[in-house]
Amino acid sequence: MNKKILLAALAGCIFSATMFGQPNQTQELVNTIKTKLAYSKQALKKYSWIETQTVFYKGEKKSSTIYQCYYSVDGQLQKVESAGGTPAKTERGIRGRIIENKVDDITAYVTKAQALIKTYLPPDPAKLQQIVAAGTSTVAILVPNQQYKLTFPNYNLPGDQLSISINKSSQMLTGLDVSTYIDKASDVVTFNLTYAALPDGTQYAAETDLVATAENVKIVIVNSGYTLGKQ
Repeated sequence: MNKKILLAALAGCIFSATMFGQPNQTQELVNTIKTKLAYSKQALKKYSWIETQTVFYKGEKKSSTIYQCYYSVDGQLQKVESAGGTPAKTERGIRGRIIENKVDDITAYVTKAQALIKTYLPPDPAKLQQIVAAGTSTVAILVPNQQYKLTFPNYNLPGDQLSISINKSSQMLTGLDVSTYIDKASDVVTFNLTYAALPDGTQYAAETDLVATAENVKIVIVNSGYTLGKQ
């Protein structure tokens, strides 16, 4: 057989193997993600922890709120505001009223942003599987045979995108990125989440940074101090 023909045939076999192997690899990674999400969602119900939420406007810190978090007996997440936070600053006079109105606007926007985050976190394993089944998900190799990033377009809204990074070796989630919007597509909101793990393998959102560029708003949510049982 001509050497060039042989090389072309071998290249075709390698290409075919890659193409046919990719869906299996994608499903394997998705299965790992789904298993880890399901396990952690259930395991977190045994814990209580502290959530610190800080709001920035035009790069300036506006407020910080601390919550004691735990799950009630019926499985509902409870967040109780505790002392130690820093409320927004107030001023007197006309300037004070202008600032107060702006603070009210920011507060309303932050409330919308908080509600938006809840629609993505934690990710719904069933939704992830639906997107994979539709053939629209993609896989990026960050570190060969170790680190992967799976992207799920139109996860919650038309044109949005949710991505999950995973370490295949440790079978641990490492991060999550979302690009979405509030009210209209031009009101772009992005948030990035860093995962951490407890000694029993339970994973949680260690830090979530949400940025709404059009509104000059940034929200940083940090979860820490995990202990077994209600504090």
